[in-house]
Formats: sequence, structure tokens, C-alpha cells
Amino acid sequence: MDTLLQNPDLSEAKKVLDEHLRREFTVQINGLCTVNYQGRAKSKLDRGERLVIKKQDTATLVHGPENYQPKNWQPEVDSFNVKTEKIEGEKHLILKAERTNPEEVVKVRFEEIDLVTVDKLIDKSELKVRGHEVDIHESIEENPDIIEDGLTIVEREKETPAGFIDVFGRDKKDRWIVIEVKRNPDYNTILQLQRYVDEIEKEYQGEVRGILVAPKITDKILDYLQDRDLEYVEVDMENVIASYEAIDNSQKGLSDFDADYSVD
Repeated sequence: MDTLLQNPDLSEAKKVLDEHLRREFTVQINGLCTVNYQGRAKSKLDRGERLVIKKQDTATLVHGPENYQPKNWQPEVDSFNVKTEKIEGEKHLILKAERTNPEEVVKVRFEEIDLVTVDKLIDKSELKVRGHEVDIHESIEENPDIIEDGLTIVEREKETPAGFIDVFGRDKKDRWIVIEVKRNPDYNTILQLQRYVDEIEKEYQGEVRGILVAPKITDKILDYLQDRDLEYVEVDMENVIASYEAIDNSQKGLSDFDADYSVD
């Protein structure tokens, strides 16, 4: 587990959420809150203790203490915003999760937070079929030639005012390269890549290239890239992700423990 906060100050919780909500982490928040939703309909959950989960693919769910179904959920979130403000003299933390297509907003206002956890989960079965984007990042770092000959990796998860660049490097002509990895890129992916390129152009001198890495894209997404002088590299995830046989073999059953081992 990367982060565990128990009964954190709301400002401390905000700092952790700002850093991890927009990245590929599973984030869990337990606390006393109200929830408002606006989109294709409107709904409101009055004050109560709830569990908010943001998954690594940005899916976000709000659960109550009972029932397996979430009280509210978003299959995909385009942007997260976290702020603290005083309401009737008391500090509250407000988490806003927003989609652009369709336009939907879930706003969770926490009065108290009991627990925040941040973790990077691995589902072995899914990895064997498709893999996660983070595995592509690691594969590029281990073998930059996946993208192009002569690529040198400078940094992974490079922080910028626009967010975290998946992979940052230089090509053989010493031009800066910004790489965004997506399994299912859409128009927002292109806008995000453009924002990263703009930030690097502000920070560094010289030419900057932006490259989208994905297993496939639509003709429309390719047009969006070309309109902005951005590039596309097709990568077969199954070909670049290392075998997970070692992970499977590392899992122990009861028969692997000695005779003194027992289950209470």
C-alpha cells in the first residue's frame, strides 16, 4: 500500500487526493459526507457515512454501509477537483468528479474523513489478457526501442502543472518527447497530451514531440492528433508485457507451508 491516512486533517487528505486521484491508483475515502449528482438526472444523498472508491481506470463509486450496489457511480471520470472551504465556520473537503460526454458531475462534501488509502492493485487474470497501462510504461522504460530507435528515457511520471506525463524522454536528434499511454484513447486524451507538450515547451528550450501510444485508435482520433502535429505509435500490449508466470508461481497454497502452520 502506497499511502494510509487514519483520521487525517482535511488539508492533509486534500494533498494526498490531489496527487493520486488523476493518476493510475486505487483511492479509497471513508467519511461523513453528502453527495450531489447532476447530469442526465439529479440526485442528492443527505449526510451519512460512506465509502468513495476511485479505481485505476477512473471509475468512481459511492457506497453506503449496506447493499452491494453503489449509491452513485461514474464509469469514467475526465477530471477530479479537490478543495477545502469553510461552511458555517467548519472546514469541509469537497471532491468533484466530472465527465464531459455526457456532462455529469458528482460532488462529495466531506465533513470528516476517517480513512484514506492509496494503492496500486494488480489483477493477474486481467493482466494476462490485456495488461495495464502502467505495464506499458515499464516496458517502454526497459526497452525504449518499442517506440523508436534512439529514444532515451529521462523520467517516468514526470509532474507538470497539467498533470503527470507517463514517459518523458529525448530522441536521437535531442528533441524532447512526451509520451501518453492509453488503452482506449479518446478526444480528451489528445487534449491532455497537447497540454503536456505545451507545459514542456514552457519549461524547456528546443523542439517538443508528443506521442500517443495505444494498441489501436480510430480514424477520428488520428485526425485529432495530426491536426495538432502529434504522433501515434501502435503497440500490441500482449507483445510488450512480460510473462506473469513468475507471479503465478509465487502464490502459495496451504500445502506450501510447514506442519506448524494453522488457520484460526
